Amino acid sequence: MKKNLFLFFLCINALCLAQKPIFVKAKVNAVNVYRSSAELQNSISFSIPAGSSEVVITNISDEIEERSLQININNKNVSILSSQYTDNYTSEYDMDKTNPRIKKVTDSITIVENLISKSNIELEANTKTLELLDKNQTVLVGSNASNVTQLIQLTEFYKNKRIEISNILAAVNKNNAVLQKKLARLKSSLKINSEMEEASSDGVLIVRLTSSTPVNVKAEVSYLTRNASWQPFYEIRGNKLSEPLDVIFKAKIRQDTGLDWKGVKLSLINGRSSHKNIAPVLNPWFLNSYKNEEKVVARAYGIKSDTIAKEQNIEEVVVTAMGFTSVENQFNISFDVDVPYDILGNNEDHLINLKQIKIPATYKYSAIPKYNRDAFLVAKIKDFNKFNLISAPATIVFENMYIGETNIKPDQTNDELSITLGDDKKISIQKEIVDDKSSIKLFSSYQEKTYTYDIVIRNNKKDPIDMELKDQFPLSKDESVKIELLQSDQAEVDKEKGYLTWNVKISPSETKKFRVSYKVRYPKDYSINNLN
Repeated sequence: MKKNLFLFFLCINALCLAQKPIFVKAKVNAVNVYRSSAELQNSISFSIPAGSSEVVITNISDEIEERSLQININNKNVSILSSQYTDNYTSEYDMDKTNPRIKKVTDSITIVENLISKSNIELEANTKTLELLDKNQTVLVGSNASNVTQLIQLTEFYKNKRIEISNILAAVNKNNAVLQKKLARLKSSLKINSEMEEASSDGVLIVRLTSSTPVNVKAEVSYLTRNASWQPFYEIRGNKLSEPLDVIFKAKIRQDTGLDWKGVKLSLINGRSSHKNIAPVLNPWFLNSYKNEEKVVARAYGIKSDTIAKEQNIEEVVVTAMGFTSVENQFNISFDVDVPYDILGNNEDHLINLKQIKIPATYKYSAIPKYNRDAFLVAKIKDFNKFNLISAPATIVFENMYIGETNIKPDQTNDELSITLGDDKKISIQKEIVDDKSSIKLFSSYQEKTYTYDIVIRNNKKDPIDMELKDQFPLSKDESVKIELLQSDQAEVDKEKGYLTWNVKISPSETKKFRVSYKVRYPKDYSINNLN
């Protein structure tokens, strides 16, 4: 009978032990950061007895995407019965999470605050006593004293008592000052100790497991969280036109997942200025002409229509920068950071230098005086496909001077990429009308306008420069409007788009002039509002 009772209570005790939750803290050891989310990879180790167990995994992000949760256990004898996420877990078995180092400081703060409170009580009591003594000095040493001896005794009492209370107040104030300094030091120490600790969230995973034998378990837990992101950007540095570009690829990472990422391995996955240094681009120039009588507008450049859009075939200046040793899969490019990083969960930018590389480039100035009288230095990069480039903003520093910002756009089909490095004020460009070569002639049924101007460029630098100069002449979609290019000074002429291009070399202190002249003929009853 006794033996049966012993076995019964033993079984009950074992059952109770089996039902007690096992607490374990997850450690974030690797993070895959996407443009607007992150995958947190955690490792945990714990032991479970034979039978069913409830494991409570703490330190899980408050912002978990529950559908993305994955739990992998390395022991085939352990099976997962169920898993559940909650940020409101309570249990009588919940473990004490108080850090010993922080608890020691908080206990000391409590003791000092109690001493200050007692000291303040003593200070207030003696202050009130001194006030009472001063208010009633007339009673003590008033004119009603019966004799001189009594007056002397009362005066001596008042003096001694006041000295005694004043000394007590001085001592209390001095002690208070010492206690306040000690309290300030303790609070400063508490702040430092708290900052040294990882932020911990309220999120937990409740996992129910079963095992045929007692076993030590190692598990990997991964999940997605939305409160994390990264942004790429470049810093492009140049010194001389004969040297390659020095390109630094950087990243801004921020996260507010409820956890601090301490010493984690980062993988950044590309799953998506003051001074704008984008060189201008020519567009075809069509005249807006119409007949005054009928007010019939001829369709021209600038009107949104499928036909015009197809005919324009507008060019675009594309800029890009260096690449970074990366892993490219079927869907995304990822950038693996070589050293572990700390990324605090304070939703502030954390800057990381990913890669620095020198990229060979050829340099050429680009100018379109119609839009801008500045010459822009452009670096051209060939064979850019060997760099895994992504679209990102870039800051430009040339000859140790901040120039401005531009954008890197590698998603294009051209064989050569260009980076606009900035405008050079040492190159002067003027566009001058030649009055004696410009005219307006009226005939019986039509009128004829001739425009002639010179583009004048002076190189005020100490080195020769290569320049691509662009201009344009107007085009017409109205058969009644005739345009004739009279002079282009050996420019490369694109008659379909009306582009004029000169590729020239200009020596130091040299001035070059390029003349453009065109004639427009149209009926007298026509008006053209964008001819200049």
